[in-house]
Amino acid sequence: MNLLFVPKPLFNSDMKVEGYYITYQRGNAILESAKSNPLDGAMNSPFITFINEVGLEALTQEKIIFIPVTTILMMTDIEKSCKVAPQMVVLMMDKKVDLNATLLERVKRFSSLGFKIAFRDFGDLEPLKHYLPFTDYVFCGLSEEQRQKQFQTLQSDYPMVKMIAADIAAKPSFDKIKYKGYHLYDGPFYKIHIPTGANMSALSPLKVNYVQLLNIVNQNDFDFSAFTRIVRQDTALAIRFMQLVNAASKSQSEIKNINQAAAMLGQREIKKWVATAVSTVLCADKPSEVTRLSLCRAKFCENLAKYFDLAILQDNLFLTGLLSILDVILELPMEEALKLVFVPDQVRNALLSGRGDFHRVLDFVMQYEQGYWQEISRQALILDISISDISDAYVDAVLWYSHLLSMSDEGYSNE
Repeated sequence: MNLLFVPKPLFNSDMKVEGYYITYQRGNAILESAKSNPLDGAMNSPFITFINEVGLEALTQEKIIFIPVTTILMMTDIEKSCKVAPQMVVLMMDKKVDLNATLLERVKRFSSLGFKIAFRDFGDLEPLKHYLPFTDYVFCGLSEEQRQKQFQTLQSDYPMVKMIAADIAAKPSFDKIKYKGYHLYDGPFYKIHIPTGANMSALSPLKVNYVQLLNIVNQNDFDFSAFTRIVRQDTALAIRFMQLVNAASKSQSEIKNINQAAAMLGQREIKKWVATAVSTVLCADKPSEVTRLSLCRAKFCENLAKYFDLAILQDNLFLTGLLSILDVILELPMEEALKLVFVPDQVRNALLSGRGDFHRVLDFVMQYEQGYWQEISRQALILDISISDISDAYVDAVLWYSHLLSMSDEGYSNE
């Protein structure tokens, strides 16, 4: 698929994800910059095609999806091409659309069919005055001043429109406005560590136990007995581990004890399973998007390893991505958090000093998450990576995470 895209979360005031909006780039942004946007004239949405193929559950875990649409696409019968229920789809338009009488009639039509309507990137709401009575969401402002002005207009004249506070950069900014009337919140605020004065001694006993387990398996040739001893101390973890091994085993007879299961699975798969399981548990008291970010980032890093000539080190790249928000998870500065966790030097350098080959991959992944398509396209040209290969690596990470969720009651899988 010659399309770069990323679903970005939209939170409510309680930091729970209610939906995702898509940001995208068709082809290489640098090579395509001299051309008109190919999606502008497209009669079919690649996002709708993709969602039809993989399902809404895989992409957003059954949350509403904001799909970018163009003027041309709004002239088509979207309801015929989209297999997702209309009430789960928000048709999102930006300032590039042609605001004319024909588009207004199409907005009314799609609204009557159950689709939701959203507008974003409009600094001035005046051009939208005929559309707002049929609009469900408006992204408010790229600056605080602009956001406040739009907020006041919508609250007084169009109270039925749900306002989305756009581009909230930090948690204090979110805390300041989260009960001020906005319906949803957009931005990277949920994944940025804010110093709180916490220290290592403040970690819960459960988190300490899981960090110890991660440290055991991160040794080059770890002690199976130490691993099985800690697994036995957590009934839920033990059950998941046994279910995973039995599901993966081709043996006709059931594997009945943890020692046998550990020997069957082997060190490499145990390391990945533990890293995934521990990350999930450590994120349990965080917004669900933190877990999703950590695991998708880990798998994306692993998938990109071969394109950076690091295929032999893909397991450590998985760990790099997984632990890249350890400071957020443990509520500690990264330097303090990494004192708790044994990691190879390459991983530590990538996370602490931003140096080395591992950091190049991690930086690429983080640029992708933000939708910085110019930078991704520049690096793709330098590294000679096709847009399709990048897209496939990302889609595989998203589907892998979805598979983890579907297997959560039966044990974690890392295939």
